[in-house]
Amino acid sequence: MKRRPELIPLSKEHHESLVLAKKCQHIAAAGKHGDIELLCQQIVHTFPGKWEQHFRSEETGIFSLAEACGGEMAILCGQLRQEHDRLREIHRAMKGGDCSGLNAFGELLQTHTRKEERELFPLLEASFSDEQLRLATAKHRPQRPASPSGK
Repeated sequence: MKRRPELIPLSKEHHESLVLAKKCQHIAAAGKHGDIELLCQQIVHTFPGKWEQHFRSEETGIFSLAEACGGEMAILCGQLRQEHDRLREIHRAMKGGDCSGLNAFGELLQTHTRKEERELFPLLEASFSDEQLRLATAKHRPQRPASPSGK
């Protein structure tokens, strides 16, 4: 499916989230404590700068635009906001050393991302002009990987 240009940066990050989701599920299923802890530490480290920023960008941009229309899009965005909040909760638990939610994090991240790509984005593309989508996504800045020095 061809994505409207305004949504492509978010879709590219969604691809990254699906890769992470599968990795979470695979590592959790393998049950190796060291691997689970390592992946949780990686999530704790990357979440604020990558995923939290991604969530906030969606919430203040495309979700706000869609919610203003009411109806099906507003309901869907309410569900997506709740899923963001649940992912944040699991992240906080990981930050506190509780890695038991790794599989749940992966499963929710996968279903959430697919819901945005398969349900929300087609509604946005059918309902809004290029200019409206451009304005709603204008503040979104795709994240670059951190350099080895952390700068």
